[in-house]
Amino acid sequence: MTNFNADDTFLARWLNNELTEAELKVFKASEDYESYHKIAEKSKQFQIPAFDKAGVKANIQSKLNSSSTKVVPLYRQWAAAAAVILICALAGAFYWISLPTTFSTKIGEQMAFELPDGSTVKLNGKATVSFLKSDWKNDKRDLNLTGEGYFIVKKGSKFNVQTANGTVSVVGTQFNVNVLDTYFAVECYEGKVSVNHKSSTTLLTPGHGIRYKNDIAEKTSVNHTKPQWINTNYTYNNVPLMVVLNDLQNVYKMNVDMQNIDISEEFTGKLITYDINKALKAICKPMKLNYVIDGTQISIKSN
Repeated sequence: MTNFNADDTFLARWLNNELTEAELKVFKASEDYESYHKIAEKSKQFQIPAFDKAGVKANIQSKLNSSSTKVVPLYRQWAAAAAVILICALAGAFYWISLPTTFSTKIGEQMAFELPDGSTVKLNGKATVSFLKSDWKNDKRDLNLTGEGYFIVKKGSKFNVQTANGTVSVVGTQFNVNVLDTYFAVECYEGKVSVNHKSSTTLLTPGHGIRYKNDIAEKTSVNHTKPQWINTNYTYNNVPLMVVLNDLQNVYKMNVDMQNIDISEEFTGKLITYDINKALKAICKPMKLNYVIDGTQISIKSN
């Protein structure tokens, strides 16, 4: 599309059929035209309140017949006002159409939903996915992810999961992405997954994964066909404590204060999912940490 958004007169000229053939051709070929056209069609149902133009005009002229002030016919003012209102409505409607669709979860909450192409996403706790529906209508399957999500992608055009730590690209597959500050992990369960991180690209096949800890890559083996958090079977092998405690938050729906410990230290073991005290002891004892539970708040400190 040309820079019609930068031209304050473009929409007004379009509504008044004043565009050149070249301008109209380019506008109709743009991805925005259909939205504007629908809004304009709907706006034809609007009605300007009726009024006595002749009577109002005669009244104004009778009062100002001795004045040299130039009077703009009131019906023109009404028409101009209507045009301004319509243009504002078009701009406002287009603004709302262009807003991203967003799905978010809280700590301990999980959410499953379907994307415009029929692909599905399941979010783990404290995660967010956002995307523009207008992009997906044009086979541009891009979305943004924070936190952790499990994706089952239908075959089609390239499917891109954009994160703060890198991009995961596929065509049709099943995979999991986990993004937590300096930790970025991807597991492939079906199909092929391309992981782009910084300047490197890694192709994953089923049963393989890759994780980045402070930008250092490490390939992993995947022995399960779905993410551990879906099966509530958490096993860790040299995983940053940040990841383990984040999982604990989601399992027990409690907030963990991690400010007083080194969350980059690595943990190997399992997460107990049926007893919070046993779970914390299993984590904190080998890591030489202490914990205090106060309602739904957990504070962890070094010995």
